[in-house]
Amino acid sequence: MKQLFLLCCFFSSSALCDDTEKISFKKDVMPVISKNCINCHNSEDESPSMLFMDNYKLLVKGDSKHGPVVLTGKGEESLLIKKMRGITEIGKPMPKGKKSLPEEVIKKISMWIDQGAKNN
Repeated sequence: MKQLFLLCCFFSSSALCDDTEKISFKKDVMPVISKNCINCHNSEDESPSMLFMDNYKLLVKGDSKHGPVVLTGKGEESLLIKKMRGITEIGKPMPKGKKSLPEEVIKKISMWIDQGAKNN
């Protein structure tokens, strides 16, 4: 009986772990970038940071003058998240000249990076 109880506990906790919300680049991340970042960070204009966010490929390439902005699997360590939170010494908080993004939006983008920053 004890073994059955432990087995049930194991599978129920595993189910909870697998129930993590899957974040989509196309549905969850790109709309935020399009609304808040693209005006300055696009390949048509000269972005002072040289970071272009027009599409997935350019974002994850992240060739800004400060280095990569997305560290796959490390959302909280990624420069993109640090800039959104205003906790980096490099430049100003983003989005520039706008109100900070809501924490739940930043967390969702951080989760996307944690989940592998996939083009989904």
